[in-house]
Amino acid sequence: MILSLVGVGIVGAGLIGIVRQAAKDTTHPPVVPTRYTPKPTTESTGQPTEEPTSTATESPTSEPKVNDATVVSKNAIYKVGQMRTANCREPKVRPTNARNAAAYWAAIKPCLDRSWGPLVTKAGYKFQPPSMSYWSGSSTTTPCGSGVVNVPFYCSSNNNLYMKVDVFVKSYTQYSDAESKAYARMWYTRSVAHEYGHSVQNMTGILQASDNLRYELSDYNDRQRQTRRMELQANCFAGVFLAMNKKSYPISGELLYVWNKWVVTAGDKPEDGDHGSVASQQRFMGQSFKTGNPASCNTFAVSPRYVS
Repeated sequence: MILSLVGVGIVGAGLIGIVRQAAKDTTHPPVVPTRYTPKPTTESTGQPTEEPTSTATESPTSEPKVNDATVVSKNAIYKVGQMRTANCREPKVRPTNARNAAAYWAAIKPCLDRSWGPLVTKAGYKFQPPSMSYWSGSSTTTPCGSGVVNVPFYCSSNNNLYMKVDVFVKSYTQYSDAESKAYARMWYTRSVAHEYGHSVQNMTGILQASDNLRYELSDYNDRQRQTRRMELQANCFAGVFLAMNKKSYPISGELLYVWNKWVVTAGDKPEDGDHGSVASQQRFMGQSFKTGNPASCNTFAVSPRYVS
C-alpha cells in the first residue's frame, strides 16, 4: 500500500479477526499529487510519450497528454504478456528476529527486480527499481508523511519499500505450529510483492493517474472504490510474480495450503474498506496466480461490482 498498508495475521482461531482489524487500522496518507506520467523510453511501442506537465506554454510540436483514465485502463503493461520466471527460491533464513526478517525480504527483492524489469521495459517505460529499507516501532516518518503505521508500505515520493520487520517477526514466532509459520512466510512474501506492485504502478504512471482520478471524485464511496482498484491491482501484480516463481520457490505443500486457505481468502467486507473483498481478491490476485500475466490485473476497466 501507499503509506497504506497490508495487515498482519496468524493462523488459528484469531486469524480472520486480526486480518480484518489490521485492515481497519490502516491509514491512507495522501500520495504527493502529480500529473506526471513517466515518459516511455522508446518510440517503437506506439505507447504514449507524454512529458511532465508544465505551467509554461507548450510548443506546437509537443505531444498531447494522455488523460488519466486512459493511463490506468489502457496501460501498455497489460499488453506485455506473461512474466518470465526468475527462478526465485524462498530464502533459507527464517524471520526469528529483526535482522533475519530484513534478510528474508532482502533476498526476495532482486527476484522482483529481475521479474518486473523486462515487463516494464517492454511496456515502453523506464525501469527504476525501488529501494527498500527496514524499520520497526509504532510510527515512522517518510517523504509521504508521518504517524502511526502498523505494517509495510510503499512511498512514491522516494520510490521506497518500507518493510516493517517487527510485524513479520511477531507473526512468525507467536505460534509454534507449522501452519502458522508457513502462513507468516507466505503472507509476508506476498506483502513485499504487493508493495513492489505499487512501484510498478508508479513506473508506469498508473499510481499517479489513479491518485489524480481519486482527488477529482467528490463522493466518498467513489473515492474508496478508486483506492480499491489501486490496491487490488497491487495484490494482483503480486500474484503475477508468485505465479511465475511458484515452482522454484516452491509454493507447494504447506505454503500452497496456507495461500489457498488464508491469503487469497483475506479481505474486507464488500464495499467496506479500501483493499477489496474476498471475492475481489480472488477475482484478481487469485486469477493472476494462475496466469502470471499483468493482463489479469486491469482493475480499472471493470464494473464497480467487481471491485467491491
